[in-house]
Parts: sequence; C-alpha cells; structure tokens
Amino acid sequence: MKAFLKKLAKDATGNVLVISGAGSMALVGGAGLGVDTVQWYLWKRQLQQAVDSAALAGGQAKSQGVGFQTQAQRELNRNANTTLTTVRIVNPPQEGAFTGDNGAVEVVATTSQRLPFSSLLIDVAPTLRARAVATSVSDGEHCVISLAPSGIGVSTQGNADVQLGCGVAANSDGYSAIDLDGTSYLKGSPLSAVGGVQYSTTNIQNGTAIQSYGAVQKDPIAARGLTVPNSPNTCAENNFTVNPNTTVNYTFGHPVHKIARFCNGLTVRGTLNLEPGVYIIDGGDFKVNSHAKITGEGVTFILTGNNPSSIATLDIQGGAELDLRAPTKLEDADWYNILFFQDPTADFPDNKIAGDSDLELEGVVYMPSGNISFNGSSGQHADCLLLVSYRVTFSGDSSLDNNCPADYSEFDTSARIVRVVE
Repeated sequence: MKAFLKKLAKDATGNVLVISGAGSMALVGGAGLGVDTVQWYLWKRQLQQAVDSAALAGGQAKSQGVGFQTQAQRELNRNANTTLTTVRIVNPPQEGAFTGDNGAVEVVATTSQRLPFSSLLIDVAPTLRARAVATSVSDGEHCVISLAPSGIGVSTQGNADVQLGCGVAANSDGYSAIDLDGTSYLKGSPLSAVGGVQYSTTNIQNGTAIQSYGAVQKDPIAARGLTVPNSPNTCAENNFTVNPNTTVNYTFGHPVHKIARFCNGLTVRGTLNLEPGVYIIDGGDFKVNSHAKITGEGVTFILTGNNPSSIATLDIQGGAELDLRAPTKLEDADWYNILFFQDPTADFPDNKIAGDSDLELEGVVYMPSGNISFNGSSGQHADCLLLVSYRVTFSGDSSLDNNCPADYSEFDTSARIVRVVE
C-alpha cells in the first residue's frame, strides 16, 4: 500500500484533467457574464428607443396643445420590451440644456432584470436608465401657410408652375393636407403638414424636404393682435369706381389721419394711384378688372363688412397690373408690413387672383378665415410676401419669395418640427 501511494503521489497524468476542470468553470462563468452583458446592452438600447419615441410623442402633443403626458406614456408602454418604471414625464425638463424650454418634454425611465449567471455573483440586478428630451426646433422658413385644421390646406392643380423661395405649411391633419395634383410643379422647401403630403416625384424639386405628420405651425400674425378699425365709421367713398381709360390719384382729405372707409366695394377698371395709408373696404369686392392698374407705396387694404357673410373679398382679374408695397414701421406703427388684411370673422369667402395678372407685391397677405386661389397664368411675383390664409390653391404660374427687410423678422415663419435633442 505504501508503495502504491508513493507511486500515485508521483503520478502527473491527471493534472490536465484538474486544470481543465478548473479552467472550464472560469470559461463558462465568463461566457455567462458576457451573455448577460449583451442582454443588458440590448435592454438599454430598447429602453432608449422607447424613451426617445415617448419624448417625440410628448413633444408633438405639446406643440398641438393636447395632453403630452398621456401621449408620451402610451408611446413608452407601446415600445417597452421589458418591465420598466417611469421616473418622470415633465415639461419643461428638470435637467440638461433645455430646462428653460417650455416646449420641451423630458422622459426618464428605468428597468431592472435579474439574469441567470450574473445573479450568482450579485444580489441586486443593475438598474438601467434612459433619458430623452424632445422639443420643437426650426428647420427652414415658410412663406405660404394654411391655417385650416382639416381637409386640403394647400393644393396645386392642373399644370400650375409655382416657384417659391421658401416653404409651404398646412395645419390640416388630413391625409392630403398638401395636395400636389396632376402635372403641377411646386418649387419650395420644406413642405410641412400636420397631416399628409400627397405628391409624385414630378411635382417637386429634387431635395425638397417633406415634413408630413409634424407639428402645428403657429399663426405668425396672430401675436400682433390686429383688429379692424372702428374709426372712421363713415364712408369716405361709396361703391367707388375708376372707369376705363381714366386715371385717379387718390389722396386723403386729412394730412394726419390717412385712413378711409370705402363702402360697398372698390372697383378699378382704369388707373388708380394711391397715397400711403389704410384703405378699409367695407362690404362688396375689391375688384381689379382686366387691364386696370393700381400703384401704391406704404398702403394697407382691410377687407371687412357688417357680418361674416358680407366681408369684402379680393377679386383680381386677368390682365390687371398691381405694384403695391405695405408700409414700414416708420410709416405706420399699427399696420406696418400688412398689405391685405381680411376680417378674421369672415365666413370663409373665396378670394381670387386670376390669369395673366402682372403683380408686384411686398407685404403680408393675411386671410385667416378666407380662402385664396391663384388661377390661370398669373404673372404674380414678390420678393417679400408672406401669405397666411385658411386655404390656398395654385392653378397658375406664381412666384413668391421671402427675402424681406429686417423689420419682417418679428414674424416667426420658421418650419417647426419636433426632434429628440437630448
């Protein structure tokens, strides 16, 4: 027995088995911990995706004035791949660079799961945390804005050729909020809509930014709080008409109060040269016939009436020639930059700019409760024109741009989209 034990003690043939057994434990343990680490990383990625989606949903809801917490929580739950805990959904954020942004929504969530191998080494599973902040940011400029909340907000029809130096926005949540139809062509970017943008590649220029199902664009004029003047309440003119082959140089009787009320419409068939000031068209139409001509520097036209159904409308017919500029702030502290202002109480009347018109316009065309259409082959051009209307239709050739002087910068015409910023 002693000889056998001595022989066994000197025997080295089993060392490999012992070492292999000990090494296998470390190998299996390391592989198991590696698998758990990959699983934690995957859960972290999934959790980050969930809070990003929740922040976007919350930011979108906040921009539309609806309950952002409900929308964010629903999106968080919908994208969750593990059991998670919502730490907070708040506006504005409680940390980071956007703590002062009242349009930003912050979402923070955590998850904690025990895994087989790591639980042998640690008693408490690690907590994974993810955070996201989404807010509305600027991504381009608009010069055509439709305020209609449903249906088609902006449309191009037939063979319309619309050249824009800026973007188009529609606040409609409809499937065809912006509808580019037929062989029409619209050169402008971005095209932003709360709903959908319907187009084919032949309707737009390559590289056009399409921002469908996005944020509501704010009415850039509403903050001015403009209202139709009550004074003067008497009619300076009644059914005023400029006859063909006639030139009228209109001046105000008062050297200071340069504002006049035209009752029952204003019709121009000849040439009308306007003194700077405010022209209130009270009822009827502001009608510019074929071959008529109107010029005016520092002028504002206010379209109003006794009730919503009698609000004056704009009707520019084919062959007319207009060269009009809105007043600057120095010229008129109340109506600066406003070229056409239609009473917001209007019952959605139709305003028309028809074929072959030769228009040079500078200023804001504001018809928040009215529709405007550019028909035929309108030779409309503007280096500085902001068009805000209920609905806008182009079925002719038009050229608009937004290269405005510095005093137009107070109008926020930026294209607003909701993005994850943190």
